[in-house]
Amino acid sequence: MDYSHQLSKNTGTIVKVDRRIQKTRDALRNAMSELIAEKSYDDITVHELTDRANVSRSSFYVHFRDKDDLLISGFEEIGVSSSDDLFETSSDGSNYPDFSIVLFRGSERWKDMSRACLCGEPGNAAAYHMRNMLVIRTREWLRSTQPDLSKADLESTVHYLSSALQGLLTWWVNNDFIYPAEEISDRFNRLATQGLEGILKDRKAVEA
Repeated sequence: MDYSHQLSKNTGTIVKVDRRIQKTRDALRNAMSELIAEKSYDDITVHELTDRANVSRSSFYVHFRDKDDLLISGFEEIGVSSSDDLFETSSDGSNYPDFSIVLFRGSERWKDMSRACLCGEPGNAAAYHMRNMLVIRTREWLRSTQPDLSKADLESTVHYLSSALQGLLTWWVNNDFIYPAEEISDRFNRLATQGLEGILKDRKAVEA
């Protein structure tokens, strides 16, 4: 069997990937990217996707449940297989992680796929998926670093940060990546950490 190899981000080990499987998945993702630039996502059919990708309908369903599953799979292409992949350790020794570089860097590298995921109708499957991953990862991080946060403080902070990051990323992609990924990511991280410092400072003042 013809294999390529890639590094698993979650385990750090080399895994085999069947080239034929990868070729089919890539062809369908490219078809989605092209079609979503031409028409409403709601109007795209599986038949159009398979026709554009030159694969059979049965092959489509071997790899994806439906077109939403195909769209969501685009996150793998920008380096996000699960919520665990979202944050990186800060390069400046900060107590806060780098919240945004993974998404910005991946979106800049795979522009067509990021446009497909983020430039469609508001509330599409990919947007919901991203929001859920951001909420999960942000909640996990806050619980581990601020275990004494009240539920109200925790959830309001989680949803504020998640919405802000997704909103900025979507704006950036919709405006054709007008700043380099590193620059726009740095801006978000500075705003996020300053906001968190203010929230935690206010909380401590109230408790005192």
